[in-house]
Amino acid sequence: MTSRRVPVLFTDAADCCGCGACAARCPKGAIEMTTDERGFAIPVIDFDSCIGCGACERACGFQAKLGQHASRSSYAAVGRGDITRSSSGGVFATMARAVFAEGGVVFGAACEREDDGLSVKHIAATDESGLLRLQNSKYVQSDAGVCFHDILQYLKKGVPVLFCGTPCQVAGLKGYLGHDWPNLFTADLVCHGVPSGSMFRGAIASYEKKYGSRVVDAMFRCKKDGWLGSFYLSLFFENGSTVTIRASESAYYDLFLKLEAFRDSCYSCPYASGLRAGDVTLGDFWGVEDRCPEALADSARFDMQKGISCLLVNNERGEKLIGNFGRSLTLFEVPFDDVAAGNDQLRHPSIKPDAREQYMAAFADGGWDAVERLWKKRNRGIKWAIKKVAGKIVPNGAKQTIKNLIHRGRR
Repeated sequence: MTSRRVPVLFTDAADCCGCGACAARCPKGAIEMTTDERGFAIPVIDFDSCIGCGACERACGFQAKLGQHASRSSYAAVGRGDITRSSSGGVFATMARAVFAEGGVVFGAACEREDDGLSVKHIAATDESGLLRLQNSKYVQSDAGVCFHDILQYLKKGVPVLFCGTPCQVAGLKGYLGHDWPNLFTADLVCHGVPSGSMFRGAIASYEKKYGSRVVDAMFRCKKDGWLGSFYLSLFFENGSTVTIRASESAYYDLFLKLEAFRDSCYSCPYASGLRAGDVTLGDFWGVEDRCPEALADSARFDMQKGISCLLVNNERGEKLIGNFGRSLTLFEVPFDDVAAGNDQLRHPSIKPDAREQYMAAFADGGWDAVERLWKKRNRGIKWAIKKVAGKIVPNGAKQTIKNLIHRGRR
């Protein structure tokens, strides 16, 4: 009697990015993506169904560190048309439209209303209406593995496919596919880290209770104050109303910006560097006004109010992607270091704050409500301390300025 080998997907939480490639690749459907006590997606093997083939282990592109291409060229970049819906310069949307024009399909993250709340999943788009759902940032881990099988079917038919996601999701897709496909193009994002989908649903549920209607969509980068002031959460409700909340006044958004709610793998991410998983890398070009003022001299092409992207071309496929689908982009070449200067995650992973474990313990003990209570308690303490000190030593004329800074929060 031969013994069956039991696969080990990970022994340390930091070795799993939750991309779902292992579950998608299992030939027996023996792996289910579930959530741990802190709400993060993890694979769990049904050993009664497992045949020990090892396909799941081979599909883990994250542990294999697939990709890791050094950038060949870097740009300040702006897309064509209205970029209001885009988080920064509209590069992704411009490339997506070019893919549509060639009969291709684009995969990206979209909000989905489900029975248990609002979720974020990767879906396919083939036209402008589908693209609209993929635009703008989703500061939460999306369920990407659900679309890997569909991507493979498109690739087998010779259809051009553009996949946009976090670097670990791009690595997961490549691990799932197992080999290169000439009609696959990948764009990874400059990613700080991802909170859990469970935490996101809990935060949304608290807003639904507060405003008395179900949330059907969410947008994390509202440009009502321009690109540099775009850190607002806009919630779109089933009753037709819209609520826009400043990042510093949203517990969920504030935890994201302070790096306090990411999964373990984010704090040691192998792709938080100049070595990228995607054919191209997309993000905001923070600090462009200091590092690349000559680009801004042409305000008709590069408008700080509307948004400016950074674009890294990482390999030959990336050059082909820009050549085939990026001809409508406005590009200004810059050194990589100029882009990395304003994007820490092109130099190192996010640094885990001390408060992170407190918030994780709170979620494990009492769900989102416990996290929000802890956030309010900590923030009340900080604001009270500043107010007390300001009342004693700050001139009256400066007090309003301090109040404004506290209210504005972290940008």
